[in-house]
Amino acid sequence: MNENTAVLEVLKQANQFAGLSDSTLGAIAGITKRRNYEEGDSVYSLGDDARDIFVVVSGRIRFSLGAGNRAGASGSIMTAGQMFGWAALIDDHPRRVATALCLENSSLLVVDGGKLLEIFDLDSGAGYLFMRRLAGIIANNFMDVLSS
Repeated sequence: MNENTAVLEVLKQANQFAGLSDSTLGAIAGITKRRNYEEGDSVYSLGDDARDIFVVVSGRIRFSLGAGNRAGASGSIMTAGQMFGWAALIDDHPRRVATALCLENSSLLVVDGGKLLEIFDLDSGAGYLFMRRLAGIIANNFMDVLSS
């Protein structure tokens, strides 16, 4: 199995991308890279430039939304098939609003946020479904912060 096929299979299983057409998933796979991290590595920190979104292939990532100018001590644990890094889908080169730390050796898919939005411009139905799911993720993240 070549790398592009492997990436395509991971995307098909990921919650955020499930149900998108094979052609759209193929286009997304074409802008995706796989990156490995070691336990304790920072994927990104509060305030970093936000250019990419991430899909967990394996491992566990602690995703902690920032509060003011500091990251919260708790947070969500991201596992295989989950996506994080949604600030990269906001126009005008946003900054990270959270931290993402590897709790163990992890493999992630890295998707260029700007190019992903271009793909969704061509397939607005897929973009609508993806963004609708994303709104749910964001709402859950903020509800977690409010309840802690």
